[in-house]
Amino acid sequence: LGPLHTEFDGNGNGYTSVFISSEIVKYTLPGCQVVDRIPTYYSIGHLMVPGGDTRKPYGKYVIALNKITKDRYLPTGPELTQAGQLIDITGDKMKLLLDFPMIGEPHYAQAIDANLIREKQLKFYSLADNKHPYVTKAESETNVTRAGRTVHVKMIAIRSHFAPDNIEGVQVGDTVLFHVTNIEQDWDVPHGFATIGSSNDSELLVMPGETRTLKWVARFPGVYPFYCTDFCSA
Repeated sequence: LGPLHTEFDGNGNGYTSVFISSEIVKYTLPGCQVVDRIPTYYSIGHLMVPGGDTRKPYGKYVIALNKITKDRYLPTGPELTQAGQLIDITGDKMKLLLDFPMIGEPHYAQAIDANLIREKQLKFYSLADNKHPYVTKAESETNVTRAGRTVHVKMIAIRSHFAPDNIEGVQVGDTVLFHVTNIEQDWDVPHGFATIGSSNDSELLVMPGETRTLKWVARFPGVYPFYCTDFCSA
């Protein structure tokens, strides 16, 4: 009862999520002869066969994208995590392999073979190729300069500090632009940057070899900390 969404496995079968009876129904095409069904335990919405919306689906798994998971996972507040279920569809009978939590209500998810991207991913940005006008490629190049009421801070982030780490001479009403370069050249070593009272951005997340800018306006006199919000040391 309550069919919702359909995916295909490339072997002449369709898979439809059924909301009211909380199940996935497998049937032949053409003919729509039901050959199997598997309960999903929760209120299923969408479902996904990797590559199921392409001309050549992978046809090994279907993933149930479920909603309403009361009493299943650790309660975390007014909204609970959603539930995903990985189901093997290679045999005559569908078989549940894994039940796992997900963040956010899933809609029209897609999956592809990892080999399509594994060798093409960018592990870090080349610092030598960074053409940002305020890039800082070494700690010796850092500086603080003023252009009228705008202060430019050319800053580096590296395990385990920022440089410069103390900035003086900023006046009330000045706009400070922090140009932060992560000078790491290593995979999975981002650095976060935030300062109290930033006007537009709550924080930056700067990938290795990348330069990003945070705008901050000095609205009141005082001392304002800036700090690392992601992978600050090792």
